[in-house]
Amino acid sequence: MARNSPSTIVLITGANQGIGFGTSRKLAKENNGWQILMGSRNAENGEKAAAELKQEGLSVEPLTIDITDDQLIERAVKEVESKYGRIDVLINNAGIANEGRRPDWSTRQMFKELFDTNVFGHHIVTENFESLLAKSSHPRVIFVSSVLASIHSLVEKQREFANVPLPVYRSSKTALNMIMAYWANKHKVDGWKVNSICPGWIGTNLNEYQGQGTVESGTIHLATMATAGKDGLTGTFSDKEGPIPW
Repeated sequence: MARNSPSTIVLITGANQGIGFGTSRKLAKENNGWQILMGSRNAENGEKAAAELKQEGLSVEPLTIDITDDQLIERAVKEVESKYGRIDVLINNAGIANEGRRPDWSTRQMFKELFDTNVFGHHIVTENFESLLAKSSHPRVIFVSSVLASIHSLVEKQREFANVPLPVYRSSKTALNMIMAYWANKHKVDGWKVNSICPGWIGTNLNEYQGQGTVESGTIHLATMATAGKDGLTGTFSDKEGPIPW
């Protein structure tokens, strides 16, 4: 572990593009002394993304981590433990939304692929980094979910995107919220702040750039939750407008 450890160490999965990249930039730029670990399943892409932000004078480092590969997850944990000894903030951001864009996949395969990344991967990453989060004086875990996860909004048709189909993607994000609730409950007495957030309908590679908002706008609520104090909320599901019904 380095002698001069950063004040806050943040790991963001899927950080080589989109919301993950934008959040890496925002947190590094606005929080002096923070070290951002930019997780990417492809080492070359991760190094290029980190190099771009380093040219801006930001404190970031690439970290190869494929959240669907247990060996790469374990390797990433060992690397972070060796260099830093802990992490303070884990942002489970990596995700896929291939529904409707992979005609070669059966419905069963679509469920397997999306749940492997959007649900299983985030739980396993959190599980593997749990011991390093426990070494922080202020652990924060954020799961990047979606308003489309809301069962209430779909049934009651109360939100803008209530009629959007995508049953596989929607159910994967609903399941992710349960994973969040599990971790929030497990470490509530320990003071961990664990929450799900929806960054908004942002145009990124995830949705073939069909969103309405910018990446910059999508990072605002994420950054707010990542920088929340010890008196912050836990076990919540929200976007920049406030709580989202389960």
